[in-house]
Amino acid sequence: MNFYNPFMYSMPVETAAPSLLSRISFGSILNGASRTLNFVNQAIPVVKQMSPLMKNLKTMFNVMNEFKKADIENSAPMSDVTSEMVNAGEGPTFFI
Repeated sequence: MNFYNPFMYSMPVETAAPSLLSRISFGSILNGASRTLNFVNQAIPVVKQMSPLMKNLKTMFNVMNEFKKADIENSAPMSDVTSEMVNAGEGPTFFI
């Protein structure tokens, strides 16, 4: 029995876009988790090594500033140093 069916040759119905869960596989989730854990395992020792440095950073800057203050207080102005060398008549000593 051959008859004309108008619905048989109509445009196909559009299918919905695949959902997010169908695009994400269990393997990709495990791969991402593995990469994250590897990064964390590499970062933890670096953080443990750098934490004492960060804790003492303020103290190190204070010590450096004290050395700068001591150098400035103990150093004479350049004009005084050069005039003393000229008056003393001493020049550089060259060893041959």
